[in-house]
Amino acid sequence: MAILDKLLENLKDYTSKLDEANNVDLDSWFNLFAILHLLQVQAQSFIDLVQTLLSNMGISSQGYRDSIRKLYEKNLITAEERDFLISVVGFMNIIVHEYATVNPIFVKKIMENKEYRRLLEIAYNLREKAKNYWDC
Repeated sequence: MAILDKLLENLKDYTSKLDEANNVDLDSWFNLFAILHLLQVQAQSFIDLVQTLLSNMGISSQGYRDSIRKLYEKNLITAEERDFLISVVGFMNIIVHEYATVNPIFVKKIMENKEYRRLLEIAYNLREKAKNYWDC
């Protein structure tokens, strides 16, 4: 299986696991940390997909936010998607580096509104818009 397809499969798997966990009690520290980890690896899988796609396109980037900016500059994502993805990267950085400051209410909102599913939707759109560079 080619690399972008594998990353997309990972993203689908993490999204599915988040769907399964959508009704867990986030007042439990164990469940909260499990959800945070799933959100983190889902976001990282998406970023890995983006950076691999850009590499296939011959485009280098300097970090996660720059990768998102370049997708926008190439008209592969909308301004609203760009802003959403920048917020995902920011949240991922908080999970990794400032985990003690994560607000469980914010995590509950992400889960209740299934906002995590947008990453998979954007990834499918990228596959369609950049199909000439998908696993070339």
